[in-house]
Amino acid sequence: MLPDDLKQKLKKEFEVLIDPVELLFKGDESKLSDEIEHLLKELASISEKIIYRQENKLKCYGYPCIGIKTTDIDPGIRFLGKPDEGEFPAFIKTILMVSRNEYDLTERTVEFLEELDRPVDIKVFITKSCGWCPPTMLKIFSFALVSNYITATAIDCYAFNKLAVKYNVAAVPKVVINNKVEFVGLKEENEILGYIFGAVGL
Repeated sequence: MLPDDLKQKLKKEFEVLIDPVELLFKGDESKLSDEIEHLLKELASISEKIIYRQENKLKCYGYPCIGIKTTDIDPGIRFLGKPDEGEFPAFIKTILMVSRNEYDLTERTVEFLEELDRPVDIKVFITKSCGWCPPTMLKIFSFALVSNYITATAIDCYAFNKLAVKYNVAAVPKVVINNKVEFVGLKEENEILGYIFGAVGL
């Protein structure tokens, strides 16, 4: 359960929400799944602008998986694992970003992304103790928010260690784009843009 003081803090933060945000969830039979479902329901109880909904059609690389969208638009933002500890503040910021359609990208980058016309799949491997993971995750989520062609999935390495092994994650944050291009660490916005366009051959 979230502490009462944190709930009060979140209630104040959620006052700036604009569009309702749906927290979609597809779980499994694990204890982790139950914990995530409870957390999402708690968040939904704090603000009427946050809606919890089970979604068995949610497409992901594994389960339990969270999708964050508005009522009308699904920007392709996914989270694999339980967003707590060091990941929790970034998860809350993601809810605010999606509701307010606020992204941390320059207008120049947005203009380049408007030229994107091919699907881009981005995986961001993270851990709860990594200081560079939250800003990397939020930056990648910004790209997904801007472009309908980009799907971004944050993956907790410890909760999904088989995926981490499959993609040879030795350090985090590790970003994998279209299973072709990858990099480790927090990168500048223009570098990420270059990696995206390189992955799709533009």
